Amino acid sequence: MRPGMIILLILAVSAIAFAGCTETPSMSSQNGGPVGIGGSSFATGPTVTLPPEQNVEIQVNEKDPIYATITVVFAGGKGQIAVRDILVRVTTSDGKVTEQHLPPQKGSEVVFKGTKGDDRLEVTVTLTTGATYKIIDRIIPYRTRG
Repeated sequence: MRPGMIILLILAVSAIAFAGCTETPSMSSQNGGPVGIGGSSFATGPTVTLPPEQNVEIQVNEKDPIYATITVVFAGGKGQIAVRDILVRVTTSDGKVTEQHLPPQKGSEVVFKGTKGDDRLEVTVTLTTGATYKIIDRIIPYRTRG
């Protein structure tokens, strides 16, 4: 893969990851109940941005169209040295919750068995200072080929 394509891929994933940070009030439920997104009954919560000197990049690939697997990759970043733990949690559309720890080494990945429905992905980063940040909370839809 050419370096230009890798940079574009990282920018696209970053844009998608940060899109959850710009929720408008019209999308949220007034009584705190679940928010429906694309037929899903999951309620995503707020996310935060890591401090600039401790920023890391987590790449979330699209759900596999055949096996419905969800792959999450640690892509490094300026704050890689300050990360103690990365907890990735997937809640599938059938209610099953699975957690895995993503090692903070560039290129490490975890793979989850998703469903052929909408699944929720949450990524929480714990720094060596003990501070914890939920940096990703979004719905991963199932898309068929074509």
